[in-house]
Amino acid sequence: MDKKNVVCGSAILGRDMHVNVYGKKGLPVVVFPTLAASPESIEEAGIIDDLADYLDSGTIQLFCTETVDGESWGGSGDPAERAQRQESFYHYVVDELVPLVQKVSKSKARPLALGFDMGATHAAVALLRRPDLFQGCMCLSGCYDASRYFGDWMDATLYDNTPCAFLPNMPADHPYVAVYNQRQLLFCTGQDATEADSLRTTREMDANLARLGVEAWCDYWGGDVTHSWHWWKKQLRYFLPIVLDDVEKTTAAEKPAPKKRTTTTRKKTTTAKKAAAPAAAEEKAADAVAEKVEEPKKPAAKKTTRATAKKAAAPAAAAAEEKVAEAAPAKKAPARKTAAKKATTTEKAEAPAKAATKSAATKAAATKTAATKTAAAKTATKTTAAKTSAEKKPAAKATTTKKAAATKTATKAAAKKTTKDDASAK
Repeated sequence: MDKKNVVCGSAILGRDMHVNVYGKKGLPVVVFPTLAASPESIEEAGIIDDLADYLDSGTIQLFCTETVDGESWGGSGDPAERAQRQESFYHYVVDELVPLVQKVSKSKARPLALGFDMGATHAAVALLRRPDLFQGCMCLSGCYDASRYFGDWMDATLYDNTPCAFLPNMPADHPYVAVYNQRQLLFCTGQDATEADSLRTTREMDANLARLGVEAWCDYWGGDVTHSWHWWKKQLRYFLPIVLDDVEKTTAAEKPAPKKRTTTTRKKTTTAKKAAAPAAAEEKAADAVAEKVEEPKKPAAKKTTRATAKKAAAPAAAAAEEKVAEAAPAKKAPARKTAAKKATTTEKAEAPAKAATKSAATKAAATKTAATKTAAAKTATKTTAAKTSAEKKPAAKATTTKKAAATKTATKAAAKKTTKDDASAK
């Protein structure tokens, strides 16, 4: 049997947390002991020996953690401080212990959460608040109502750690519901008098999960089944192979389907999409849980919560939005340049036509000028006096300065008229 002790220096709790690791490989299982018990209590109770075949074969790997129950659930101080200490323990589990488990196990698999008595309460809280981090929970004889330890007292922090308080307020269309149905949720209790609190709250959990449409396994053993290690070991041996088989089937559906060679590409694509549909739905629901959705019915912000992280990230997000807004006008510049280019192209295309028109106008003006000069010459020689007087009557002598000026003026006027007529025709 491979065993080692790992120390997790918890910045959240401000102390070292001892974690006993059993087994070399396999599906990681985070184990929470009974109220205020040490990690070694699991081994002392005989659980490790009972699971030796699973550990030696590399089927599972256990991570038994220390708790701070004596300062929270089992404490006797100020209730608000005790509730806050439990909240800190929860964040130690999800923010420090889970990454440690992944590092030691060298596995990306989501761990199971297993607990007995108060350990079952921890396992349920971890799974229900962060189903994206845990593959399932096995809760044996847990009490899911804080009144057992806090009486009628309740605040927002304790509310978040009381499944029987927040589950009734969870809407049926909450994104967590879809994720819960891709997880293994097991709640078991005996019906002996020593199981009174567990029996009552397990029935409440059963009713609340059924209302949400969550397929949880709530099992009730006989009236002779007591709140003891004797029965917990029997229950564990009974449930573990069933849960592990279900985990294997569920996680297998998440893996991309192998590519099949078909004669038609369309058939190939359709087959892959159908095979990958459960994984796609799982991934989408998990993303909503990790990045967008807040924990169920959070009345107030807490220390070291994701809400705090979001607030800390808000200035950076706002700055990024401002940069995008500033860059937006610059992106319109290419459109204006394109319009300018189009205009230039149009002008270039019209240039030959304009040049031709201008050339024609010039030629017409030159022709008319030549005609005028000819008419003047004819008038000067007095050979066609009658015909010339019908058009324009220049002076008889071409050498006269005033007559030449009049002829030049008439020529310019004729050229301007021709150009104007051409422009009107265009």
